[in-house]
Amino acid sequence: MVVYAFLVSTSFPVGAAITDALDPVVLTFVRFVIAAALFGLLALIGERRAWPGPRDLGRYAVISASIVAFFVAMFEALRWTSAVSTGALFTLVPLISAGVALALLRQTTGWRQLALMALGGAGAVWIVFDGSLDRLLALEIGRGEVIFLLGCLAFGAYSPLVKWLHRGESVQDMAFWTIAVGAVALGLIGAPKIATTAWGAVPAGAYLGIVYLAVFSTGVTFLIAKYASVILPPSKVMSYTYLTPVFILVIEFALGRGWPGASVTVGVVVTVAATLLLQRV
Repeated sequence: MVVYAFLVSTSFPVGAAITDALDPVVLTFVRFVIAAALFGLLALIGERRAWPGPRDLGRYAVISASIVAFFVAMFEALRWTSAVSTGALFTLVPLISAGVALALLRQTTGWRQLALMALGGAGAVWIVFDGSLDRLLALEIGRGEVIFLLGCLAFGAYSPLVKWLHRGESVQDMAFWTIAVGAVALGLIGAPKIATTAWGAVPAGAYLGIVYLAVFSTGVTFLIAKYASVILPPSKVMSYTYLTPVFILVIEFALGRGWPGASVTVGVVVTVAATLLLQRV
């Protein structure tokens, strides 16, 4: 899950770099198509399996809806806000996930876990407001933050849905059909934009970014998250997202964009501490 958190964190700066090259729906569609092709190839190499029935496809569609909404919201939000802000908001997912797990799985979360998740969420909010008490009190939230928060609400249901709808199939099969159903849905929803996109005018760097997001930030993280979601409580799986802002700040620093002030660093320390403590309760 630490590897998962790192790979997820890379999707924010990479997404910010390429989000202006394509419409968010089209960008997510291409990402899902590449990821589906990758998992389809792995399926061909493995043993032959039966095709899922309508009921199974319905299960995969429900799971897929949560991640499709999240990725589209992420690309759209990155047009209006920074990778650090979106990464910080992403750390609110554990609290959302705990609420959905309670509703779907009747899985309660202890008061210590809730307190630590609230602490991590507070650190994330502090980062979003750039460590400014004035901005926090004035509730200066931009359009990008609002869009991404809606995406986080959808993604918070992802881990509980996987555990709720898992019927014994392999992680690889579940990942493939979830992504494939998502790709089909995005293709239908974004058909007009896909047809009118000037594919030849898209920079080569954008295609490289999409491939990276499809293989690592989508494909590999799907396998990790689905494997972890089956054997770990959803709240604990999602708690690793508190590491996201730290990884993003390290990446931004490595790219020469500097390190934030001491006030923002306090929020980072709080989120990291919450992650470590959550593994002990």
